[in-house]
Amino acid sequence: MLTTDLSGQTNPSEEDSIQQDYIRRLENIQGDKARMDSLYHWCRLTLNSECELMLLKKLLALAETNNNDKYKLHCLRNIMRCQYNIGYETDTLIASYEKIVNLNLKSKEYRHVLADAKSYLAYQYIYEGNFVNVYDLANEMFRDFASEDHYGLMKANEILAHSYSEIFQDFKALEYAKKAFELSKENENDYSEALYLAMTICHFLNNVGKPEELLTYTNEIGAMVQKEESRKTENELDYYRTMQHAYAIGYYLYEENLDSARIELYRTKEIDAPLDEIDTKLRNMMMARYFVACNRPDTAWICIEGLDTVAPLIYQEEQARVLAAMGRYGEAYEWERYIAHRISWAFDETFSNQIMEMETRYKLFNIQAQKNEILRYALIGGGIAALVIIILVLILYFRQKSDAKKIARANNTQKIFLQNMSHELRTPLNAICGFSQLLTDIDSRALLSDEEIQQYGEIVRGNTDMLSTLVNDILDVSDMESGKYHIFLDHCHPNEICKKAIQTVSYRCPANINLYYTTEVEDDFEIYSDAQRVQQIIINYLTNAMKHTTEGEIHVHCSLKENPDMITFSVTDTGVGVPAEKADLIFERFEKLNIFTQGTGLGLAICRQLATLLQGKVYLDTTYTNGARFVFVHPLKSAEDKGSQKQ
Repeated sequence: MLTTDLSGQTNPSEEDSIQQDYIRRLENIQGDKARMDSLYHWCRLTLNSECELMLLKKLLALAETNNNDKYKLHCLRNIMRCQYNIGYETDTLIASYEKIVNLNLKSKEYRHVLADAKSYLAYQYIYEGNFVNVYDLANEMFRDFASEDHYGLMKANEILAHSYSEIFQDFKALEYAKKAFELSKENENDYSEALYLAMTICHFLNNVGKPEELLTYTNEIGAMVQKEESRKTENELDYYRTMQHAYAIGYYLYEENLDSARIELYRTKEIDAPLDEIDTKLRNMMMARYFVACNRPDTAWICIEGLDTVAPLIYQEEQARVLAAMGRYGEAYEWERYIAHRISWAFDETFSNQIMEMETRYKLFNIQAQKNEILRYALIGGGIAALVIIILVLILYFRQKSDAKKIARANNTQKIFLQNMSHELRTPLNAICGFSQLLTDIDSRALLSDEEIQQYGEIVRGNTDMLSTLVNDILDVSDMESGKYHIFLDHCHPNEICKKAIQTVSYRCPANINLYYTTEVEDDFEIYSDAQRVQQIIINYLTNAMKHTTEGEIHVHCSLKENPDMITFSVTDTGVGVPAEKADLIFERFEKLNIFTQGTGLGLAICRQLATLLQGKVYLDTTYTNGARFVFVHPLKSAEDKGSQKQ
C-alpha cells in the first residue's frame, strides 16, 4: 500500500527553514540512541517531504554507526517510499533498491523491506508504462518469497493487480487483488494492507460490473475496522467506514433494495471523514447511482456535475449514464466518445515501445514479392482500414441511442474491444502507409534497389493479410452473436481440407520450422461437414502455432483411431506451450498467454464457436508437454442420412 502525504505542501524556502530547525534541535540532543529516537519521531511528522528524506538519511548514518539493524531497515524502506511519493527519477529509486538488495540479510523483517522496495520500484515502472519490468519484478517475488513468507507474495499480487488495472484489464486486476487480499488477512496485528486491498477489490468490482460481490467485501471492511479500533485514530477509521457504506450502496442497488441503499447513503454522508479528491468522487458516484435508480437523474447530476477530463474512468462513465438518463443524449454521446478516446490513447501510450519493436521486426522481414502487386495491396489495405474505422464509428453511433442500462452493459465490451484492437490496427496500418508512400514516391523509389522494392512489397502484403484477418475475425464474431452466421454441409475430403489449410499459411512459416502433414485416412474418404469452416479452424490453429514456435516443427495430423466414431484433426508444435490451468481460458475471447504477442485474441474463440456449430469440439491436449497440441474432433455422420443443410 502506498503511503499518503500527510505533511501538506511547503515552498522551497519554508522547506529549507524546517530542515535547518530540525538540524539545530538535533545538535542539542546528547547520545546516539536519543538522537535516533528523536529522528524517528520527526520523520513521522514530515511524511513524504524533502525534510523527511533528510532526516531519514541522518537516522540511517547513525544506525549504521551503531549497527542498529532495526533503524537501518526502517530508513532504507522509507527512503524509497519517500523518493517515490516525492517524484524522484527511476535511477535514484534503483540506487536505493540496490542498497537494500546488497544487505542480503536472513531476517523476516528484511524480507518484508525487500518486498516493499520491489513494490515501490514496480509502481515507478507502472507510472512510466514499463510493464515488462513490472512483470519481471513480480515474477522475482513469486520465486524468492514462495517458501519464506506470505507478505512478499501479497505484494507481488498487489503489483500485478495495479498493473493490469492500468491497461484496463480489470478482470485480471480483480483476480490478483483477491489473491493479495487473502494473503494480507494473515497479518492479524495490522489490517492496514487488508483494508486497502478490500477497498481496491470493491473498486474493481464496480469497474467490471459485478456488484453482487460487493456486500462480501464491505462486510470484511466493517469487521476489520472493529478490530483496528484500538490501533488507529478515529479519522482513519471513519475514512474506511465512509467508503464501506458508499460501496454497499452499489450492492443494494443490484438487489433492487432501494430502502437499504438509502440507509447506506445516509450513513456515508453522516460520517465526517477526511477523503481525498479521488475517494470523494467515488463516493459521490455511488450516491448518483442511487438517485438514478430512484428516477431522480437531476439530483444525481448534482452529485457528479462538472465534466472532469482527468477523473477516474468509472466516474466519467457514470457521468455519461446520468446525462443519458436526463435525456441529454447529445452530451452523453460526446462524453462517451471522449472516454473511448481516453482508453485508446492510454493503451497506446502504455505500449508504444512494444508497438515500435513489432514494427521494426516487420521491416526486417527478408522475403520476396512481385513488383506489380505493391500498389494493389496498398489499396486493399486502405479499403480494409476504412472498413474497420466505419465499424468503430457505427459502434459508437448505436451506443448513444441506447438507454442508460444498455450503455452500462455495452461499456465494458467497448473497453475490452478497444484495448485489444487499438494497437493491433496501428501496427499494420503504419507499415502499409509508410512503405506504400516510399514505393509510390518517384524520387524515393529511384533510390531503392530491386531487392529492396521486392522486400518492401512483401511487407505491405504481409500487413494487409494481417488487417484482413483482423476484420474477418471481427465480422465472424459479430455474425455469430447476431445469429446470422451460416454453415453449409456437404460431402468433403479431410485430406484435401488439411492440405489447403497448410498451403494457405505456408508462406508465413519461418524456414527453420518443419511444417508437415500426416494422415490415417485415404484421399477419397468423405465426411459430411462444411469444408470451409473446418479449414478455418485448422488455419487458426496453424496461425496460433506459428506465433508461439521459434524452432522445431508444426505437425498437422488426421486420425480415425484417436476418438471412436469421430475424426480427429490435430495441430502439434514445439513452441512455448500452454499451462494446463489455462487450457479452457485460452478459448475465451481476447485471451492471450502473452499480452505483448501480436494478435486479437479472437482466433481460438472462433474455433470453439465453429466446432459447436459443426457438432464437434475443440480442446487443448494437456498430456502433451513438448509444446502445444490443439485438437478438433468432428462427428462421422452418415452422408445417406443427410440432405443439403443450412444453419
